[in-house]
Amino acid sequence: MAFNDVIGRDENGAIELSESVSKEILKAAASQSVVSQLATRVPMSSLVTRQAQVSGLPEAYFVGSDTGLKQTTKVQWKGVELQAEPIACLVVIPDDFQADSFENISAQAKTLIAEAIGRTIDNACLFGVNKPATWGPSLYAQAVAAGNHVDYDDTKDFGVNAANVALKVVEDGFKPTAYATEPGLRWRMLGERDAQGGPIFTQLAGEAYEGLALHGIPAVESDNGAWDADVRLIAGEWKNALLGVRQDVTVSMHKDGVIVDETGKVLFSAMQSDSQIMRVVTRVAWNVANPATNRNTVEAARSPFALLLNEGTAAS
Repeated sequence: MAFNDVIGRDENGAIELSESVSKEILKAAASQSVVSQLATRVPMSSLVTRQAQVSGLPEAYFVGSDTGLKQTTKVQWKGVELQAEPIACLVVIPDDFQADSFENISAQAKTLIAEAIGRTIDNACLFGVNKPATWGPSLYAQAVAAGNHVDYDDTKDFGVNAANVALKVVEDGFKPTAYATEPGLRWRMLGERDAQGGPIFTQLAGEAYEGLALHGIPAVESDNGAWDADVRLIAGEWKNALLGVRQDVTVSMHKDGVIVDETGKVLFSAMQSDSQIMRVVTRVAWNVANPATNRNTVEAARSPFALLLNEGTAAS
């Protein structure tokens, strides 16, 4: 595993990009990530933050008579831990290449970096790909562990399948608020036909491309490459998906930095090679709240999320 390092940020006179540039990447990263669009954003003032989660529900009792004794009850809470981990990358931009290019290389790099950040977040949070050990379970892992998955039924239209997976969320006592979906969902639905060959989802034909809704709740398509081909969609009560933000995206340009490998060997010198190194860093955390509900008090068998999968592909 390789590590990159920029030596002497302060001593080497790094040129900080304007705040507006960092905000531009942050906004673009959010728009490129399903998780960033749907999850609850939790600002973090320290490395580790804990959110309270109800783990035990109270009871109320009939007194029974004018002088009957009132019984006691209690509510229980547990902490849901968020621990921030950095996501970062370095982009080397040669000065001559930048000067001679017809394109704004830095601007294009910002767009691609934003997409990469969103892809890294979605891969880890949705499917556990390269997920840090300090983070909570992926939505896929938690839903499968709770038995909240439905095999796609080819004999039924997509709307029926989507309703069946949302029902899994309701059965555990949660309210589905949105779907995260496979790429191209809108076009798959537009292509579905009834027994007479007519379109099933006729209401989609006249809608704008953005803002797809399914059964009255938002359906956000993944288009950044972070999607499991065996997952058709994820239904859930998305307020329980917690994306902690310890440090927003920060960007700096370094004219005198070097890049080394894990042994300390210098691989690249910006000064010697007449180049700039764009350094992009953000620090985020992830966990899934799974509060007790009146319909399911067993945490291990409960999840605010459910999956629609290709048949027989559920994996723990």
